[in-house]
Amino acid sequence: MKSRIRSLRKLLIVRLIALSAVVSILVGVGAFFLERYKFEKVIAERTILATELLKLRILDIAAISHRPWETLVQQAIDDLQRLSSDSEFGHFVWLSIRNAEGLEIGRMADLTYPGLQTLIQDLDLQAAATGNKIALALLVGPDGLPGYAIGLNITDSEGQIKAVLRGLYTIAPEAVTAFWRDIINSVAASVLLVLLVTALHYPVVRRLFDHLGRLSINLLDANLETLQAFGSAIAKRDSDTDAHNFRVTIYAVRLAEAAGLKAGSIRMLIKGAFLHDVGKIAIRDHILLKPGKLDAGEFEVMKTHVRHGLDIINHCQWLRDAGEVVGNHHEKFDGSGYYFGLKAQEIPQAARIFAIVDVFDALTSARPYKLPFSYEESIDFLRREAGKHFDPELLAIFVGIAAPLYQRFAQHEEDARNELAEIIRQYFKGDIADLFDENLYLDK
Repeated sequence: MKSRIRSLRKLLIVRLIALSAVVSILVGVGAFFLERYKFEKVIAERTILATELLKLRILDIAAISHRPWETLVQQAIDDLQRLSSDSEFGHFVWLSIRNAEGLEIGRMADLTYPGLQTLIQDLDLQAAATGNKIALALLVGPDGLPGYAIGLNITDSEGQIKAVLRGLYTIAPEAVTAFWRDIINSVAASVLLVLLVTALHYPVVRRLFDHLGRLSINLLDANLETLQAFGSAIAKRDSDTDAHNFRVTIYAVRLAEAAGLKAGSIRMLIKGAFLHDVGKIAIRDHILLKPGKLDAGEFEVMKTHVRHGLDIINHCQWLRDAGEVVGNHHEKFDGSGYYFGLKAQEIPQAARIFAIVDVFDALTSARPYKLPFSYEESIDFLRREAGKHFDPELLAIFVGIAAPLYQRFAQHEEDARNELAEIIRQYFKGDIADLFDENLYLDK
């Protein structure tokens, strides 16, 4: 029990770490875009401020000189250039203002800025102002520093567009460094907060998870005990021992392992092996326990145990996947079996595996109406049925492993019981975390 609880704790830790990593990434991405939004907002505010200062400067000059404002834009731009060149945040490297008729009435260009002409050609596609809102579009200059293409409509007090400003605003290296420093600090703080919250919640979640784990393990143990008891009860009704169930389950698991089935499929096969004949509970004793051969009518009744078995297990979520074996273990590879008349690969692999070991154990076991066949006689019979009753590839694998299994378990019920207990432990209790992932025993 303790080892299984430890396994559950490891699962909890792994999932909490994974969750923390995902949340941290999401928070980090969110912090990045938030800081970028704030950065762009500062640029927009500074650009609008510069524009307002430009407008005020034009009005001041116009008031003093009594000249039309359009003729004073260039002088105001020159004043703005002298002021912005000392800014630690950034500055305009190109600026153009056109009046409502499209005539350029002011211009500024820093010809020392690399690649300026190429960037200017792209501006019409990068930022187009609408209404009186500023438009920003990120550009990366040849020096690798970010810049923004800017579009802004200059309006009068009545909202009429008097001029259109287009410009290229570059960010100073110091401002870029501060920008990334803020991002790193925000991301680090966010991730640290996520990890701290996760660490604080871990003890509570661990206690709840441990409790859930104990309940789930107890439920699994109860399910397994019920499965074995139910299967043994059906086997004892058909004969006087449940050893057949032990042996066919062991044979089926070893054949499945040799055939390369995954653990989940083997768990399903184990359940199906125990309950393959569960439908016989609905067959009357005079047919089920008849010592001689069944007549045609009796055989038709006997075949209905497949349908009854499916009806029984389909009412239990945990047993439902055993239907691959319960519903198909009397199918034959050539399609002549029952209940559905499937053939070849239409028959589930688990049922094809079980059909081989079920017949093999029936042949090598004593029954009220027959003596046991020898190992050699039983193998010869199976080989003659290859391609007819049995999947020839799976049969070839079984023939290769059958001898030691027969020698060890055919006449030794206690050994079979102990071996089956080990198989149950391996596949149902060995890695409880794997069982959690597959949801094989928890109701979905």
